[in-house]
Amino acid sequence: MNEIVIDVTPRTEFGKNPSRRLRRSGMIPGIVYGSKKPPVPISVDPKQVERILHLESGVNTVFMLHLLGKDQRRYAMIKDFQTDPVTSRLQHTDFIRIQMDEAIEVNVPIQTVGEAPGVKLDLGILDIPLREIRVESLPADIPDHIPVDISSMKIGDTIRVADLKIPPKVKVLTEPNQVVAVVTPPAKEEEVAAAPVAEVTEPEVIKKGKAAAEEAEPAEEA
Repeated sequence: MNEIVIDVTPRTEFGKNPSRRLRRSGMIPGIVYGSKKPPVPISVDPKQVERILHLESGVNTVFMLHLLGKDQRRYAMIKDFQTDPVTSRLQHTDFIRIQMDEAIEVNVPIQTVGEAPGVKLDLGILDIPLREIRVESLPADIPDHIPVDISSMKIGDTIRVADLKIPPKVKVLTEPNQVVAVVTPPAKEEEVAAAPVAEVTEPEVIKKGKAAAEEAEPAEEA
């Protein structure tokens, strides 16, 4: 995969009004920090940030940050970002400097593989209580996701963090006994007792009417 480069520009104006003007111009404010160096306020094209967020690796993507004007380049990752609650547009981005030879801690998402027989055949329910795990590795060794093979899970089976297949250069920091996936029995349908059908009796007046009609019929025939 080709190296990703994001161009950023040093920012000299701060506060709400300059930030609004910056966003109206098509850019967003941000900051670069980490590696025991002073933070640097910057502006960046939000489309470049969105391109990274849409990758499978997402915020764990390692890229080259190019500081225009000073022509400085260094590896970085997206540490945090804010979006508008109404439009969902990016409003601010934090970048963190990284060293490719220093291990870092990140959260990596869980991704299920296959289909559990306990769900497909026995109508069980698959529960995934853990959606990501905390790992430590060199930036280049961060996996896009951690696969969880559920293709042999029957009702009552459980997969824990300790059961996951982790790449050799990755250290898991999440508690090994935490449950990642479990197949539970299907919910039992409550048996609804049939309500007794009440006997319908005809009103007395109808009975009398019928009796009178029966008595009247011979007279009509006569």
